[in-house]
Amino acid sequence: MTQRLTGSLKASVSKACLRIATPHESRLTAAGIYGPWVSGYADKRSSLHVLLVLHNYRPLLRAHHRTLGETRLFILTVDQRALERDVTRGWLGEFVAEKLTVPYEPLMNEEYLSLQEVKAKRRIISELLENIILEFPELSHELHIRPEYFMYESMMRRARLFPPLTFSFLNMLRRSLKGRNVESMMKGYLKALDQLKEENAVEFSNGYVRITRNLISATKSRKLRVPNFLKSFQRAVLLNLLGILPKMMQPLLHDEDIFSESHRGHKTDLPLLQLQNPRKHLLMPTPLGLVPLSNRTSIKDFARKVIPGGPSDIKIEKIGGVLNDVYLLSLRRKHEEQRVVVKRFIDWSGFKWFPLALWTLGTKSFAVFAQSRLERQYAINQFLHSQGFPVPRVLYVSPQERLIFEELVEGEELVEAIRQIISSNGNATKEVALIKEAGRKIAQAHRLGVSLGDSKPENIIVTQDGELFFVDFEQATRDGDWAWDVAEFLYYSGHYVSPVSTARAAEVITKEFIDGYLEAGGKKETVRKASSSRYTKVFSIFTPLHVILAISNLCKKMGKEA
Repeated sequence: MTQRLTGSLKASVSKACLRIATPHESRLTAAGIYGPWVSGYADKRSSLHVLLVLHNYRPLLRAHHRTLGETRLFILTVDQRALERDVTRGWLGEFVAEKLTVPYEPLMNEEYLSLQEVKAKRRIISELLENIILEFPELSHELHIRPEYFMYESMMRRARLFPPLTFSFLNMLRRSLKGRNVESMMKGYLKALDQLKEENAVEFSNGYVRITRNLISATKSRKLRVPNFLKSFQRAVLLNLLGILPKMMQPLLHDEDIFSESHRGHKTDLPLLQLQNPRKHLLMPTPLGLVPLSNRTSIKDFARKVIPGGPSDIKIEKIGGVLNDVYLLSLRRKHEEQRVVVKRFIDWSGFKWFPLALWTLGTKSFAVFAQSRLERQYAINQFLHSQGFPVPRVLYVSPQERLIFEELVEGEELVEAIRQIISSNGNATKEVALIKEAGRKIAQAHRLGVSLGDSKPENIIVTQDGELFFVDFEQATRDGDWAWDVAEFLYYSGHYVSPVSTARAAEVITKEFIDGYLEAGGKKETVRKASSSRYTKVFSIFTPLHVILAISNLCKKMGKEA
């Protein structure tokens, strides 16, 4: 039997709250009912949970058990100032503020409770946005976020910190109650999002939340802070919480009983795993639709998505990869064929990572983890494509499988042009023009605020019509080290020169590249920086010394301000 709130019951509860306040000479600020009665899953043994806020209340926090006829009351009494500090700073570990993030029904001073609810949810959203930006510094620019994400992520965070709450969340989100309870909780989140929109922290696009560049830049530049929940557990506050936790456990254990009763005879996962995965609500745009971060599409699953009815023939061929696995996926249906490049990102560890770290020690730090590199590959590619920069189009992404699917760009690597220039001692006119165009394109990327991160000629494809396409962005960042891009292209190109040959061809490549770079708006300062020992030392292990010196001297000369 579901317990219901009646007008007479609410009046009796209000009187009980007044009786608690009177002996303490505390002014009653507000009161509200939360928990199973409001969320709709209470049975005859469920206590009616009340949050009572008192002005100038000592102790700061106390739990009371009362009875009203056959109804048992659990009244959580909190000092007004302590509540407000918990709302804005998590001062009580969000132990009290959390009661305003779930469905509740005001008894007294609805306006005050609503104000604190929106403040609490605004802080939750702000913290979660900060977490997204720090975890996904590039992807945060592209993400489409469903507003429900903040509600589900907040629940998951609370359940991890205090597992007994899990059953309360699962009960209020059961199929028959989910719609009304989600609607109740989301009202405050939507109001908080509107406030953040006014401050240019977020914007809305077709019902999705987008993080603004303003917030991303501000978060990245901010010093790391101690998480609020760690700061909250001060000694005095902890003693207050420990004093009431035993009284809190009985209602929470009953929530577990209600959940177990409703799932009797059904095989269920661990409770925490039954909460909705918040990452279902963090979405990445692709030509095949928005893809959640929780997606785990396989290569064969993708084939069925891209060709309605499924392809008649699938061919997967490994085409490269030392630090990642790279495949060519050929899909055939009737007489039509589509070819797609698939990259599977692997965590770099042990031997795979050590040579890179040693090679660039003190000059360049590489993204190591697969998730971070996939994020950069996707986000920077999406941004550059939107700006008309020549990159292969991202067709789909499977974050959980660490897969990214891109259109195949057919052609040969720019390395072939460099080899031709070197073999002709700098007299290959057509190939020299390609080098100048590479300089222009890299300057274009820099004007867009992007450092390519891995600008070696192997990552530039020359198509049959002579257009250059850039294909690898897993080390790319916004506002990164532009001088590294110039240095890597030039010094890496120089390693194709024989140790017994002159540096003339390398000088031709360097001059044409820098001319193109500067003509397209690249900065002389960037070219000059590329001449420093900070960069030459990195490439000296495989590029002849006389070639390194020739390239460095030209960078220094052409990078001088007029």
